[in-house]
Amino acid sequence: MAPNFALLVFILCCFCSAGATTIYVGGSKDWSTDSDISTIQADVGDALVFRYTQDYDMEEVPQLLYTTCNTYSKKPNQVYNDDDTIISPTQPGDLYFIFGNFCRTLRLYVYVDP
Repeated sequence: MAPNFALLVFILCCFCSAGATTIYVGGSKDWSTDSDISTIQADVGDALVFRYTQDYDMEEVPQLLYTTCNTYSKKPNQVYNDDDTIISPTQPGDLYFIFGNFCRTLRLYVYVDP
């Protein structure tokens, strides 16, 4: 009975991940002030690939911080600085990203569909 269950789990995992898409933020230009992107629509399980310079941190932030760019009064949800970050949303909703000192010019809103 256990081998059949393991096989079923394996098949379901393959089926569920088959629809995932890899999205390169900024396309071939990487995510920089040269890229012309401010909004992305993704699905739960997609892979958002952020390639950027390590000179500054990339931050996932709350909507208020994204809107106001007041990085001194609010803390980010998460900070990344590895220059090649992959984020796979696990639930539907809104995600907001800013890049270092470029909050007004280098920012991204991601709408995640179920």
